[in-house]
Amino acid sequence: MAAVLELSPEPERQPEGSTGRTALSVASPAAPATPSPSASGLTPIARLTSDSRIGRINPESDAKTVLRYSSQFARNYIRSDYNFCASKIAVARGGKVKALEKALRDTSNWLGKTDEWLARHEARPLEMPHELIELTITRPLAGLLVRCLTQYDRVFVRSTERMIERKITDQNRANILANAERRLKHIVQVCMPDNDQYDPDGQRRES
Repeated sequence: MAAVLELSPEPERQPEGSTGRTALSVASPAAPATPSPSASGLTPIARLTSDSRIGRINPESDAKTVLRYSSQFARNYIRSDYNFCASKIAVARGGKVKALEKALRDTSNWLGKTDEWLARHEARPLEMPHELIELTITRPLAGLLVRCLTQYDRVFVRSTERMIERKITDQNRANILANAERRLKHIVQVCMPDNDQYDPDGQRRES
């Protein structure tokens, strides 16, 4: 039976001596609503950065997929970087496509091997609260980025399970996640330069 990690905050307690009656107060102007953390402890993503950018391109595909995530890093990456990367991947040509393929496949392979290594250290499954979000896949390479994010989330959960049962140390887990996050951030760096900044073999041109 899987363990459940409860991340939701405790309810506020009533002050001592409170009768439980609702106090009357002067109404104040309503403040703009802001998303509050859900059961996962993560603030829901109200809007992805660069959604207007992705809306201006003519992608090879407008397929949709639903991504599940449990970590703060994945949430921030999805919100701030996914649409930017997906739009740059959609218009990549020549050597930039090769550079992106290498970065994405290297990241996916590393995450896959790390997940296999963690799986060999058996631990009780942990049902971590999670969020779901729909993403646009502009090109098969963008689908590989979604795969990398899915793999990262699995590594995040499995490393947490094994840390709790002391199959790996806190530092082991921190090192694994830092390495994974560095690789995912590198993909953003590869996306940034224009197509003409790459040689046909995928190497970045010297400025």
